Amino acid sequence: MPFNKNSIIKGIYLPPGDKSISHRILIMTGQTVGKSKITNLLEGEDVINTLKAMRQLGSKIKKKKEKYYVFGVPPGSLFQPKRSLDFGNSGTGIRLITGLISSNNIKANLFGDKSLSKRPMKRVTQHLSRIGAKIKLRKGTYPPIDIKGTGNGIPLSYNITIPSAQIKSAIMLSALNTNGTVKIKEFKTTRDHTENMLKSMGYNIKVKENKSHRFIEMRNNKELKNINYNVPGDPSSAAFLITAACLKVGSKLTVKNILINKTRIGFIKTLKIMGGNIRVINKRKIHNELIADLKIEQKKNLNPIILESKDVPLQVDEIPILSIAAAFATGLTIFKGLKELTVKESNRLLLINHNLRKIGVKSEIKKYDLYIYGNQKLKKGGAIINHQNDHRILMSFFIANLICKKNNIVLDKTCVNTSYPTFFRHISKLTY
Repeated sequence: MPFNKNSIIKGIYLPPGDKSISHRILIMTGQTVGKSKITNLLEGEDVINTLKAMRQLGSKIKKKKEKYYVFGVPPGSLFQPKRSLDFGNSGTGIRLITGLISSNNIKANLFGDKSLSKRPMKRVTQHLSRIGAKIKLRKGTYPPIDIKGTGNGIPLSYNITIPSAQIKSAIMLSALNTNGTVKIKEFKTTRDHTENMLKSMGYNIKVKENKSHRFIEMRNNKELKNINYNVPGDPSSAAFLITAACLKVGSKLTVKNILINKTRIGFIKTLKIMGGNIRVINKRKIHNELIADLKIEQKKNLNPIILESKDVPLQVDEIPILSIAAAFATGLTIFKGLKELTVKESNRLLLINHNLRKIGVKSEIKKYDLYIYGNQKLKKGGAIINHQNDHRILMSFFIANLICKKNNIVLDKTCVNTSYPTFFRHISKLTY
């Protein structure tokens, strides 16, 4: 079926495995003795690069009939890699594995593609240097990362002022081979898959939360236990089809086995406030993660919203697709405090604004706030989308074909392989 202004979204949708969890479960099971089994692992390029890095660091990972079997090495026993570790486009992979290596007595060089080579690493490495790891970055900030880990990591207390699950998780992975108690204080809650996984694998970890802070304590006096883990559906990937269904009156979509961890579904709350008819059903908890199904039956058009900066960290990856929803809602939408979008795979804030204007939407940036003047009219479209190989920008502006008179032109679609290789296949199955 063609995907255009006349399309609606219908059917049963199984999103791909969650990317954040796929990275983490490969790393964690790679630190356990014995056999772990992983099903529904996301087979995007980013995750496969993490898998290859863990193999170089000593994990035996085999695939049999869509399942992955991992035989790990215990904390402190990572192998000296024989060559540099290539992370492609993956900020998660390079940052988390830098954390893991930092408390192991090995040397490594970690690098990535052109886009990853422009992303800031000092926000992570400044914490890891404190435990005794020796780390060099290009221009003091960017990859490649040259690291010599320490076998005698110093247990420290950390205050994480930049809201980033990658910073937190890198520190937590360094703690796996640090004797004593490691304490972390977060000033804004970020995704907590690393904590949930450690609890599920029997580790000594305590997590407390109040209105202003989140506290984590880890002590490495209990071994990580091997696990059988089914990766739930990725809400950040599903956001494209969920938003598409909310855009078009008459759409009916059932989403199965999706992760509804509270740190990951800010965009669902936002779409509901905008008038998205989304029901959460069949909730269950597996390995400390909340999973559910969703029913979407869109009966009316969306409304604009003002999204405060405090609500952005819990939906930072979904701002590009939410901007498409805002373009088709009657009135002014404001997304506040989007500074973090400027250091993603691209400067997403500039690209969102640039492409919205190209397809015929009035929008502007004021400081780090994005103003979108939406209406229910079809946009002119027919624009060549400037995505700079950023998968989320590409997918968001492909979904924009639903609200454009003429379809937009995407010249190179290969970057979806980093996070969602089956994106176009899923869309063609669910378009009517």
